[in-house]
Amino acid sequence: MRLVSRDANDVYEIGNKIREAREAQGMSQDDLADVMGTSRQLVSRHESGTQEMKISTYFQFLDALNATQLLPQRLCEKEGNSGRERLKELTEKMSDEDIKILITMAERMMKDSF
Repeated sequence: MRLVSRDANDVYEIGNKIREAREAQGMSQDDLADVMGTSRQLVSRHESGTQEMKISTYFQFLDALNATQLLPQRLCEKEGNSGRERLKELTEKMSDEDIKILITMAERMMKDSF
C-alpha cells in the first residue's frame, strides 16, 4: 500500500520533510539508514522523491527520526477534510442522474437506521 498519491510533487515534498528532519538531528543518510536497518541508497531515493513510499516505510522514518509528522501541511489539510466536505467535493463532479441515485441511497440508509 502506497503512502499518498502518485503525484510527483507529493512524493518530492515528503522527501524534503524527511531530509529536513534528518538534518535537524545532525544525522547523515548513512546514520538514518543504520537506524532503520536499510540502505543509504533507499534513504536517498526517498529523500529525493524518486521512489514512492510504502506506509510501513513512512512509519519507519517517523520512528527513526522520533517525528510525529513528516507530511507537508498541504497534504494533512487535504486528508483532514471532514466527510461532509469530501462528499461535497465529489458531488460537484457528479451528473444530475448520479446525484439522484446518491440521494436515493442516502434516504434508504436513513430509513434503515430508524
